[in-house]
Amino acid sequence: MSRRIEKVDVCIGNLDKGTEWVIERLKEEFPDLKGQRWGCLGNCGECYKRPFLLAEDRWLYEAATKEELLEKIRPDLNIVDSSK
Repeated sequence: MSRRIEKVDVCIGNLDKGTEWVIERLKEEFPDLKGQRWGCLGNCGECYKRPFLLAEDRWLYEAATKEELLEKIRPDLNIVDSSK
């Protein structure tokens, strides 16, 4: 099922798990994607365990590695390219 994901948020406590890298890769592929860093996304304690992203303020994506996280969220991105 494809979701219309145009925005992903990351917790600053999770950046060392590779979430910044994931957003950079996604923005290369989907330039219109909006990404924002937050002090806390409400997943207290989880941000220190594994990489995760919050998409559209409602869908939580988490994985064991940053590469797995990238592959997990990529199929659900459904961004209309505004340059076309």
